Amino acid sequence: MADLNQAGLEAMKDSIKNVKVYVEQVDITDAKACEEFVANVAKEFGRIDVLCNNAGTGMMGDLLTFPEEVFRKHADLMMYAPIRLMNLCIPHFKENGWGSIVTMASMFGKQPGGLLSYDAIKAADIMINKDYSNYCAPFNVNVNSVCPGPVATPLWYEKGQLGDQLAAVTGKSVEESIKWFAQTNIPMQRFAEPEEIANAAVYLASVPGHYITGTPLNVDGGMVKTTV
Repeated sequence: MADLNQAGLEAMKDSIKNVKVYVEQVDITDAKACEEFVANVAKEFGRIDVLCNNAGTGMMGDLLTFPEEVFRKHADLMMYAPIRLMNLCIPHFKENGWGSIVTMASMFGKQPGGLLSYDAIKAADIMINKDYSNYCAPFNVNVNSVCPGPVATPLWYEKGQLGDQLAAVTGKSVEESIKWFAQTNIPMQRFAEPEEIANAAVYLASVPGHYITGTPLNVDGGMVKTTV
């Protein structure tokens, strides 16, 4: 596992029992850091079988004044970094004759959610994974996207994040704003729990899910209004 949050990595490592876990503090927008991380993982375990791209952020803002530098920063994190990591891991998958890539996209990559950079980048992620799925299929590597709706994570609940931004728009508290958003927009009327998204990723990265490839899987409580 790679993250900027070293304390969070260590806490997660301590919570996982009876499994060998390797953690490293990595800024995945740094190409050299990504190269070193993938090399360290391969050395630690002797092989690499699965890549899950899960880093993300978002910011509400007026479309006409949304800062270009923020858009570029978000693209570095959520689009270019996954491409970089896929390119680093695919040679290992080809050597193994098996591999799996799961990228956390979003249902807001399928329909607009009002977050200019996030929506556009997640839509790009879905198409990028589709292209990679076609490229990787002959090597017995599947490539899929998980498209969650809103999930009860720090992206919504930490200070300054989407919950605070939504509250500033609604004039309600963070909890009231999130509850209102869920009841107004999600047929199941609640945010997903992180485990519900993780379960979808685990299935797509497993042997039973290996014939699925190029698929953006909705895990959204019914939010996506289209048939795909």
